[in-house]
Order: sequence, then C-alpha cells, then structure tokens
Amino acid sequence: MAKELPIVLVLGPPTCFSTLEPLYSHKFNFLNPKSSGLPLQQFMLANHHDPSTISAILCSGLFLVSADVISLFPSLRLIVSTSAGTDRIDLQECRRRGIQVAGSGGALSEDVADAAVALLIDVMRKITAADRYLRTRPNHSDAWDFPLGNKLLTLVKLC
Repeated sequence: MAKELPIVLVLGPPTCFSTLEPLYSHKFNFLNPKSSGLPLQQFMLANHHDPSTISAILCSGLFLVSADVISLFPSLRLIVSTSAGTDRIDLQECRRRGIQVAGSGGALSEDVADAAVALLIDVMRKITAADRYLRTRPNHSDAWDFPLGNKLLTLVKLC
C-alpha cells in the first residue's frame, strides 16, 4: 500500500509556488484554495478536505495566518512563510500550540538590496521611462539628460 503524502495547505499563494509545486509534488499533496476562488473554510467544505489532515501551511508574507486560521487545523505542526518576516503569523498562538514557524530570514536580503539599487538607478536615469517612450513615440528629437553626477547614495548593510 502506498504511503499517503503529507498535506500542505498553500495560502497566498507565494509567487514561488509555481516553481515549488512541480519540484515537491512527489513529497507533498498541495491544497491551493486560491485556485478555487472560494474562502478558505468554504474551500475545505466544498472539496471535502478534512482540516485535521493538514499538517503544514506554506504562505506568502502577505497572507494573514491568524489564530482563527490556525484554529481550523488541529493537526497543524508547521507554518512556512516565503518572506523574511513573520509579523503576519500569530506567533503567540503557534507557541501555545507547539507549531513550528519558518521563514526565509535574511536569505533574500542581498537580492532585495540589489533590486533596490537597480530600481534606484532605473528611476534616476529613467531607463524604463525612456524605453517606453522609444517604443511608443514616433518622434525622438527630445533631449534626455539624466546625469547621476552630484547625487548622493547611502547604502545600509542589511545583515
């Protein structure tokens, strides 16, 4: 008899879920209520999912995992957030119930800093604005002057 896979409830879902699902679908059964368009409790009822079979939640940092959400799943053992923060997860309720909580921590800090600098350069030099202009305007005789000279950039180390 084949072993039943642990059930992971996907809330949010995180943007990386489309990458994670094919990589881990042989290890976990993923339930994704968002694909149904139904609220969480209605999704569980409509699809005959037993809340006591949910052992883990995978969520984006934007999804609120409140005590009310946690209380729906008596067998919940783990909540994994794909963001650095856990401020949208009721940590007090998790501690009370012995539920482990994991997040990406500082793993994304360097990437966030890189993106921030790239966006700053884009905004200061109007790179994407110039691209849009060139793609939509037939006359390109206007002057474009966006020097970075005399600009001050302060970088703060995130770790």
